[in-house]
Amino acid sequence: MALFASSIACATFSLAGCKRNGAKQLSLAVVSGVEGDALKQAALDYEALNGVHINIAEFPYDNLFEKELIDLSAGTGAYDLIMLDDPWFPRFASENRLANLAPAYQKRVLAGPGDDFVGSSLSVCKYPYEDGDLLALPYVGNSQLFFYRKDLFEKHNLKEPATWDDVLTAAKTIDERERTGAPGGGRVYGYVMRAARGNSSVTDFMPIFWSFGAEMFDANGRPTVNSPEGVNALKFMLELGKYAPSGYSSFNASEVSAHLLQGTAAMSINWPAWISAFSDPAKSKVTGKMSFGVMPGAKSEGRAEIGNWLIAIPRGSTNPDAAFDFLVWATAAEQMKKSALAGNPPTRRSVFKDAELLAKFPSYPAQLRSLESSKPRPRTPQWNEIENVFGIFISRANSGELSAEEAMNQANAEIAKIVARNK
Repeated sequence: MALFASSIACATFSLAGCKRNGAKQLSLAVVSGVEGDALKQAALDYEALNGVHINIAEFPYDNLFEKELIDLSAGTGAYDLIMLDDPWFPRFASENRLANLAPAYQKRVLAGPGDDFVGSSLSVCKYPYEDGDLLALPYVGNSQLFFYRKDLFEKHNLKEPATWDDVLTAAKTIDERERTGAPGGGRVYGYVMRAARGNSSVTDFMPIFWSFGAEMFDANGRPTVNSPEGVNALKFMLELGKYAPSGYSSFNASEVSAHLLQGTAAMSINWPAWISAFSDPAKSKVTGKMSFGVMPGAKSEGRAEIGNWLIAIPRGSTNPDAAFDFLVWATAAEQMKKSALAGNPPTRRSVFKDAELLAKFPSYPAQLRSLESSKPRPRTPQWNEIENVFGIFISRANSGELSAEEAMNQANAEIAKIVARNK
């Protein structure tokens, strides 16, 4: 506890200058939760091996972006390494806040990160996207999965959902036939989703939006969410909502997961972090009954939203060489396996295929397929602002305040204003 307090004090009062018995020092900003916990443990292990003390500054998700942006914009050098949610990356990269990793690889006579990293995970670490400079390494390989009750699908002779039409058919069938089928005799809803304003509704909508052939921007950067494809995607989401619990337009991840775990909903989009709970009888009433698959398709192939956690070195780091050594060590296969055992999806193929991990996490083949075909949110520095606005209108449509056409037209106009302000 004293060590933790010392670390926080250093993080608060100038990490760059914090000393501990004359040892080498690094400073690291992490997110609260399982993702950050794994990296904190890696930092302790690294100190034991190499004598480099890493001061940890830990922040809740809602505060981490702001804390990092303020520090990197001011150039204080408070952090030598930072965790980034991949949608934040374009903002930091476009403002030249992150160190290019290529010179550090060259200095050590290394070709680069290698081909063991999943391509989609490495792509979100590059600016411009896919083929630009490498400014981070991927640490946690989140991508969405489609959760569904295999026992109910078997009971009602439903096929594994390959398309969104399959999902709608199954949702209607289960909703009608399982009025008293939940544990304890309650209703089983055909589908459950997040539709609260902001990130929640956008997260659940984007796989539908993309599969209907919609895109947020055209080739010239103009917003196109109100295209016929975009409107049809939202109409479909509203149709699914007929088989969701009442009040779903205010649901976040916790409400969705609660319905799935309690056996009161049959299908949903969700993140891999929730998988382990379904095998825990203390948390789940549907142990052994849930399957995890890739995203259904429609007009286009189904693609999950990628949600990787990245680690980057700020350009203002006072210890860039030592930071790079830790970064490469922490994202190596051996360390990533330890992170995976703690519950974090990896970003390396070899870790996904590790025999011990496959035995512990039988969903890994589906997770790897999902990650390999996953799609990032639009790589724009204004994504946080755009997502918030877009999510407001998606939620309002789901609550019945607006029609699909009204919601998408108004969202498109507001997104266009954001784009124009930032030209």
